[in-house]
Amino acid sequence: MPALAQAQASAGAAADAKVQASASAAAAADAPPAINDIVVTAQFRGQRLQDTPIAITALSGDALLSRSYNTITDLSNSSPNVVLKPTGSAFGPGAAIFIRGIGQADTSFAYEPGVGLYIDDVYRGAVFGAQLDLLDLDRVEILRGPQGTLAGKNSIGGAVKLYTKKPNGTNGGFIEATTGSRDRLDVRGGADLTLVDDKLFARISGVTRHQDGYLTRYDFGCRNPAYTGVVPSQAGNSGNCAIGREGGTNYTAARLALRWLATDNLEVNVSGSRLVDDSEPTATKLVAIAVSPVLTPGIANQSIFLTPPNEYSNYSTYQTPAFTDAAGSHPTTVWQPNTRLRTWDAALTLDWKLGDVAIKTITAYQDISGRYGTDFDGTPFGINTSTVTNGHRQFTQELRINSSSFNNRLDWTLGAYYYKANSSIVGGNIIAPGAPFGSVFYSNDRIPSRSISAFAHGVFHVTDKFDLTGGIRYTDDKKDYYYERQNPFDISQTSYTAQRLIDGAVGHFARSRVDYRLNASYKFTSDIMGYAQFSTGYRGGGVNPRPFVVQQVVPFNPETLSAYEVGLKTNLLDRRVQLNLSGFMNDYKDIIFMNTAPTVVGGVVITPQNSTPTNAGNARLQGLEAELHAAPVRGLSIDASLSYLDFKLKSIGANGATIANITLASQAPFITKWKGSLGIQYEAMIGDAGSITPRVDVAYQSSFFTNIDNNPLSNVPGYTLVNGRVTWTSQEHNWSLALAVTNIGDKFYYLNKTRLPIGITTGTVAAPREWSLSLRRKF
Repeated sequence: MPALAQAQASAGAAADAKVQASASAAAAADAPPAINDIVVTAQFRGQRLQDTPIAITALSGDALLSRSYNTITDLSNSSPNVVLKPTGSAFGPGAAIFIRGIGQADTSFAYEPGVGLYIDDVYRGAVFGAQLDLLDLDRVEILRGPQGTLAGKNSIGGAVKLYTKKPNGTNGGFIEATTGSRDRLDVRGGADLTLVDDKLFARISGVTRHQDGYLTRYDFGCRNPAYTGVVPSQAGNSGNCAIGREGGTNYTAARLALRWLATDNLEVNVSGSRLVDDSEPTATKLVAIAVSPVLTPGIANQSIFLTPPNEYSNYSTYQTPAFTDAAGSHPTTVWQPNTRLRTWDAALTLDWKLGDVAIKTITAYQDISGRYGTDFDGTPFGINTSTVTNGHRQFTQELRINSSSFNNRLDWTLGAYYYKANSSIVGGNIIAPGAPFGSVFYSNDRIPSRSISAFAHGVFHVTDKFDLTGGIRYTDDKKDYYYERQNPFDISQTSYTAQRLIDGAVGHFARSRVDYRLNASYKFTSDIMGYAQFSTGYRGGGVNPRPFVVQQVVPFNPETLSAYEVGLKTNLLDRRVQLNLSGFMNDYKDIIFMNTAPTVVGGVVITPQNSTPTNAGNARLQGLEAELHAAPVRGLSIDASLSYLDFKLKSIGANGATIANITLASQAPFITKWKGSLGIQYEAMIGDAGSITPRVDVAYQSSFFTNIDNNPLSNVPGYTLVNGRVTWTSQEHNWSLALAVTNIGDKFYYLNKTRLPIGITTGTVAAPREWSLSLRRKF
């Protein structure tokens, strides 16, 4: 073909393509609004969310962006009966994840999470370091209820699954820069690359977040000069008595993913990520103090250490002043007032098709290390201070075989899973310095664990409308705990306090378990499905990680759950409304609570310090959940959720009866009876200038306790939050500018509280009102 004719043909083809694109856009504009489908993999294969007979919340990457969500705990506002909070400062950086009242708030590796956290189907076996950034995600799946046969290991309460974007060879990407309150500066981006046409693709993504803290640490003596010479002073304060901040962020993470289409039947995905976090400590405020007078000499009224109620402040110094005890005089100890977290992980996933059989293997390794200092008492006296260095290394291997039989009547999965972890807890602790009941020790504990399981899952399509689903999983768990208790002032020596008898102790836990699931679902119409389910789950036991005397070196047994659930999933009004309902009743056995009562031997109190996990008894959990998504008119989107949760202790066992103030009326920690959310956004087209989309989100949760004795000091009051966002998007959808405001009402509220038996209660303070401005470019 002559060059001119070829150019004319190309121009004509381009013009035709442009006309077709315009026609498609016009047709899309004229089409009635509808709720977009999300494909989930909760049952080992891709299914529409509305066809999956499980109580599940799914959020796309775009939905996370529209809500200004940055970290995993932001997800708390979008799912019924789901509570995600940062862990208290005493436990270091982590995420306390509770679903339907079941979870774990302590970051010690001695405990199993209770709610499984998964990244690209790789189980994360530690609560420590779980406050992750929602970096470059395709979607989030939050599964409610026990996942004993599906998500597997210790997912007794449910599972939170993050799925990153796979490389797809589009040679596109994005970059976003954000500025905002307290010198905030965030940059995040991602790029998708073709390395070999139709064969090899790569995706690289990263985020860096920096922001000053919102809680100020003050020098008590500077603000209260009348106590000069009575209360230890912190040198080097500024002119306004400030000596530091808490709640600030200094976080960087990156991820590289490779995708190789080796053959038509073999796909290989390799990924690796790195996280570096040097953030300030969690913003913590002293709520109440009533310790032994010997710990605050010269101070008759200990309430003077409480800063004004709604002030973002404390008197933490991260020091233990010089003190004298039975072992002699000890110098001032200075702890690092920051968080240092380093993690990296790598995963290899193979998807291989052999005729009608699909084989998936997932091999992964994770390494988590972190150090954090605590000044839990928030006073200049250093009543409860420490530094902790945690390490966690885990290897996991999962195999799944999927296929169909009986003319596609039966979809089945067979699998096996292996988990091996080695964890360590190292650090110095000084509690009640100088007191007869003081604890002064340096720990160097090791916690090896291993889990092996095999599972089977099947869906039998009885008719085109009626499905029966069954699953079974066998698990064999082992976990040991090796204690070392040394003198922090000379670690070549054993601790000289009561901890010396703990040095060298070893605790063992081993147990096997069979879990199963039975589910029946029926499609009344193509848009309405109902289901009923019975399932079981368990959370592994272990050994008390924080004994203050050797009598507290005791094991605790697993928790078990039997769950009954019914649900309804609907698409209504020509798919303009999606309404999902679920109701459940759970029988919860051997529930674990912390025993903080003084330890008594032969009628004598040998220590007032106690934090022993105890199988207290049996309970019942029941509740209702509703989720709504609506697109009533073009451009308008509404999403809402509502949940109710009721907890009732049915019986208290002999061990549970030793827990102080426990009764059958006690409410378990993190039981939020009512929880609701409402989000509304509207995209208004402004011609060639693109569109403007304002959005408002309202979230409510009722109060909850963080201790089983339900002491009022451990009550976290309920609150209502309002967030807003306005986004401009260019006509080509390649530029956007968003102004967001969180906590619009500037409400002072607590995310979490921790009360120790020594007589101290602190609270994790949420951030005040913040604004941010984000510029995003897609390419």
